[in-house]
Amino acid sequence: MKRLLVVLGLLAAARVFGGDDGNVTVKLNDVSPKGTHTNIWFECSVTIHNGTSTTFYATNLFYGPPGLGLEISDLAGKELKPLYADPYINFNLNTAIIPPGDITFKEPYGLGDRHRPLPEGVQAIRVRLDGKLSYTGYTNRLTSNFVEVHIP
Repeated sequence: MKRLLVVLGLLAAARVFGGDDGNVTVKLNDVSPKGTHTNIWFECSVTIHNGTSTTFYATNLFYGPPGLGLEISDLAGKELKPLYADPYINFNLNTAIIPPGDITFKEPYGLGDRHRPLPEGVQAIRVRLDGKLSYTGYTNRLTSNFVEVHIP
């Protein structure tokens, strides 16, 4: 009986101190490719669900590590490159405000990245977001669903 109480106490403590990975989730809604293989970028619609009672103020959430990077892989799962949003045409401020509940962002990933083009033969890719709510104190890693994107 004592062991059961200790285990339940540890589980409760893990939940209170951020051990519950379900508190905040990220969903990649849709991804629209723009440009060509040599200068491609992706307009992404992202929904963040904040299941906590805290409003987060994430600095540079989409623009670099440890924020939400767009992972790109071919259909076989081989990762091609990670991208971050372009800060020069940002529709949101550098601080993303994430209140409790759902909030949706539109972010342009990879604009002007002509130094790292997609391989010419790639016609379809899978993308997902991976990273953290940068500089918020929320330390759990977030990974979105995969979205398949056909390259023009």
